[in-house]
Amino acid sequence: MTKHVKTVGASTSLRDCIRVMREHKIGCVIIMENDQPTGIFTERDLVKLFGVEKEVDVLNEKMTTVMSRPVTSVSPTATLWDAISLMGRMDIRRLPVIDKGKLVGIITEKDIMRVILSQQNLILESVAEYLPAMTREQLQTLIIQFGPEKPQPKV
Repeated sequence: MTKHVKTVGASTSLRDCIRVMREHKIGCVIIMENDQPTGIFTERDLVKLFGVEKEVDVLNEKMTTVMSRPVTSVSPTATLWDAISLMGRMDIRRLPVIDKGKLVGIITEKDIMRVILSQQNLILESVAEYLPAMTREQLQTLIIQFGPEKPQPKV
């Protein structure tokens, strides 16, 4: 999870919230009321807002009126699989981590991909240690022969 999560107050304007997201190059902020996470605002929410024509100046709306709620969250003791499953069921890409009502982090699709790729690399490195040098060379030859640039057979 990412531990340093950007937050804004519930009375923050949408304009200021977007500014925070842009300045920090992030896809969401958690909305806080009385030191408690009460909502989340994501890029998807922004697209939904501007996908509908409104008479009102949406950029001056307070976050309480545009945020998604309730906050779907996970505890710090949840497993990675629990987080992935919940994100899939709820069709969300960001999952706040909340411990006893306090925001302690956020898990994003990017965090999950990072973990999966690092685990994959560890497995490949472990397997490579046990292969004799000759086998590694033979595997390298096979990779070159049957890799993505393999010539197609002529019919």
